[in-house]
Amino acid sequence: MDDTATLHKTLLADYNKHIRPSVDQSKPVIVNVTFELVSVREVDAIMGKISVVGALWLVWEDPRMKWNPFAYNQTFSTTVPIAEVWKPDLVIVHPVEPTKAVGFDHFWYPVRYYYNGIAVWTPGDVMTTTCTIDVTYYPFDIQTCEISFMPWGSFKEEIYLHASQQEVARRFFTENGEWALVKATTSPGVIDGMFPTYVVVLDLKRRPTFIIVNVILPILFMGLLNVLVFFLPASSGERVSFAMTVLLAIAVFLTLVGDNMPKTSQPMSTICYFLLTNLVLSSLIMIVTVLNLNLYHRGDKTTVPECISTFVRFVKCKSLPKRTKVESFTNADDDDIDGDKKTNMEKVDSIKWAAPADNIPVTWREVSEVVDVLFGGAAILWLIITAVSFFSMVATHSVPGAGK
Repeated sequence: MDDTATLHKTLLADYNKHIRPSVDQSKPVIVNVTFELVSVREVDAIMGKISVVGALWLVWEDPRMKWNPFAYNQTFSTTVPIAEVWKPDLVIVHPVEPTKAVGFDHFWYPVRYYYNGIAVWTPGDVMTTTCTIDVTYYPFDIQTCEISFMPWGSFKEEIYLHASQQEVARRFFTENGEWALVKATTSPGVIDGMFPTYVVVLDLKRRPTFIIVNVILPILFMGLLNVLVFFLPASSGERVSFAMTVLLAIAVFLTLVGDNMPKTSQPMSTICYFLLTNLVLSSLIMIVTVLNLNLYHRGDKTTVPECISTFVRFVKCKSLPKRTKVESFTNADDDDIDGDKKTNMEKVDSIKWAAPADNIPVTWREVSEVVDVLFGGAAILWLIITAVSFFSMVATHSVPGAGK
């Protein structure tokens, strides 16, 4: 203990923490930096920010902190409080919260010095920075966020930040339930040609299972329920209320998804267009349902136009009404009429066609049934096309115009 106390007294006797640890002050202090990622705490798409828990391994050489370990009872390393020595104060370049140096609030982080002058300092903290979230392919999106550090108030001629390794260290990393870490790399850089930086790039892939189970599948099922309104008997009197309930449910889901999206028009999420198409479909179904009920409840006194009757018979695969041939003989004798008519065909004066007496007219209820069949099939086709298009675009990341 006495040897260590003597060592600290000797090392810090004439130490000035405001002077960079460089014998030649015209040369920069080389600081080797390694980023240790502990966890991805939060990715906020609405606020456009990312929070991670991590630590910076900072290693540099301070020639003022060298000693002979055998002169101090084989003391090869020791720790010194950060308030008593020089250290590189790194800040986040694009902070969300008030700017402060990493580890500024944690004065219990000491600096470890080795007998050869090598200093090791590992400040850790919850680091929050801005990140532009692209939700075009939500919930199959991959986000790339950068966390940049720079020594506040120092130029590149004074401090050089060197990336000790390209990959981010993940010895204590724990997975996030919403985001999977695809890749994490680091690199040094310079801002405006003056300020040195250390950049951490995180590639995060969203885990889509929760969104699929709680948002997309309910939307598909509600779309299917919406189509079933055409198969509900019109006589039940529940068609309008059924269609209105599904329409409101889809509108609620559109609101919920919109609350979890950035309030920006560039880019727009594909799932918003998918929800919009379902909302438009539900609105059209509501309109068709009301008009179709008007047709269904029309009285029999209103005659169905001939063109509509022909179309209804065609859809229902009914044969068109046949007409009978009526022959009129004006120049034939009575004996000829009672005889073989084949010998008197040249005496036919005219041929008339008359509608049969058993021709049943088409009713408005049959017209309503045909409308149900046509619009029900069209709605099912609409639902299938929109669902397949949505999944194919977001899964393959090939949304038209997404790169513009």
